[in-house]
Amino acid sequence: MTRNDYFFKILFAIEIALLPMVIFSYILLPSWTVGLFIAGVLVAKIWLELFKEKERFSHAVIMAIGNILTISTLTILFTVYQYINIVLCVFVMIFVVLMNLLKIAMFHIHLVDTIYAVDYCYMLFECLALVAMIFIVVNTLATNIALIAILMTAVVSVVYKVYYAIRYMGVLSGIKELFRKRK
Repeated sequence: MTRNDYFFKILFAIEIALLPMVIFSYILLPSWTVGLFIAGVLVAKIWLELFKEKERFSHAVIMAIGNILTISTLTILFTVYQYINIVLCVFVMIFVVLMNLLKIAMFHIHLVDTIYAVDYCYMLFECLALVAMIFIVVNTLATNIALIAILMTAVVSVVYKVYYAIRYMGVLSGIKELFRKRK
């Protein structure tokens, strides 16, 4: 295990460990403490990006798990406390999970640069959403805008990857072949 890998896994553990602390602080501590723990999650996420080795599949899986857990935990928490609309929460959850699953499924496939650019935009919007969630108790507009941006980039990423899979990877011909074998 390399030094970067070691730090990467420790930062992932810190990021995931801070998520229950956000819930705890919202329930039992003053409202301003929620922002401190979310800021900790944001710092851990930024450091994760620095220690991530792009060619390692295990890092891609860990990052996908972290993305899904972070966005889902915080979005569901603030939806329960009625800071975020439930419809927006549901769509964000669906497309964030789909986007991260497709990212893992297509890890070893070289994709078009546009798909990578959309994924980087998603990462930046995720950081923007975490910054906005720091101040959600004061103003919900920034968080809702950031979640809409996350939703839009996740939808574009999912559509692009599905189109790429159908068009260039022969998924459609593989499905046709399955039906021909049945007959």
